[in-house]
Amino acid sequence: MKAYHVYIMRTAPVSPGRSVQFHAGYGTLETEVDKRRFELLTQMYSCINHKTVNPDIPLVLITDEHTLTYYDRWQLTGLYDEVITDFHDDYPTDRIAEGFWASPKIWAMTKLRAPFLIFDTDLVLHQPLSIYDDCDLLYLHRETSAQYPNPFDIVGPPGYEWDDELILCFRRTLPMNCAAMGMFNEDFKREYVESYFDFVLDAPGTLRYATEHKHNLHQMVGPQILVEQWLLAALAYKWKAVDRKPFRTRAVVPALYANDHFSPLDMDEDPESINPVLSSNFYHLWGAKKIQNDPTAPLYDFVRNALLEGRFIVEDSPQYEIVRDVYDRIIAGLTEGLPVGG
Repeated sequence: MKAYHVYIMRTAPVSPGRSVQFHAGYGTLETEVDKRRFELLTQMYSCINHKTVNPDIPLVLITDEHTLTYYDRWQLTGLYDEVITDFHDDYPTDRIAEGFWASPKIWAMTKLRAPFLIFDTDLVLHQPLSIYDDCDLLYLHRETSAQYPNPFDIVGPPGYEWDDELILCFRRTLPMNCAAMGMFNEDFKREYVESYFDFVLDAPGTLRYATEHKHNLHQMVGPQILVEQWLLAALAYKWKAVDRKPFRTRAVVPALYANDHFSPLDMDEDPESINPVLSSNFYHLWGAKKIQNDPTAPLYDFVRNALLEGRFIVEDSPQYEIVRDVYDRIIAGLTEGLPVGG
């Protein structure tokens, strides 16, 4: 088995004066390292911690030649056991709306054969993957559907109709967060990616029916998380409860994410009881990348300090030498102005 990071910069030139949108990553080749300190440092942690915890599972970067020049420049390429740059040569950019920004990851899955794990570049997994080998599908955690549009809120491709049985499965399950997605059953993987692109290709991906409270449905993320994360859960439920196929699912953490906080799946438990379970299993930068250039943001110090606490991941690793120059530059920028020892 191999593990994968999939990352492509938002714009890539295809001919003089013309570029295409890939919707997968943030920044451009011109983005300086000092503008992406949080992201690049977390990606270093993600790569190096994977190698420390899973020394026998190769880590592969799936990207394109355009984005690879960025990683080469900032010394991250050497943290990977393999780099693949041709998976998106046939990516149908002109048929995928901006709202489905994670589609390059799902497209990469069409080229991979199970078993494999894909996890986000800003996600650090602390436990060995071998403890999750008793399932067919691995995901990070569950989420409430309260922040999601329902399937009929998203404008699909011309003539698309949701399957009645699948809609029932949407109603009976909760979305699975896909920041980590382990596909260990090839037949399920194939059905999932086919179902995903059956909806996404040529779909406008706009929200309808939501008018006065449209902002509460997260226009920028709603279409993507529904057809990626809730569809995954609905299809998994269908395999188990409707099709009666032997199929096992498992979360990295048995937690429920509700818009801005976590709770145990058993909501009668103390909400704080899930926190040590979360911290012992993963660290996820999430939306903090939006404030990495704004030291005045309320959460900036919290995120910076959390990242600085992880310095041992790099500094105690033999891979430190691969990223030393850029890593030291990032750390210097993050510690500037802090008290000695801070």
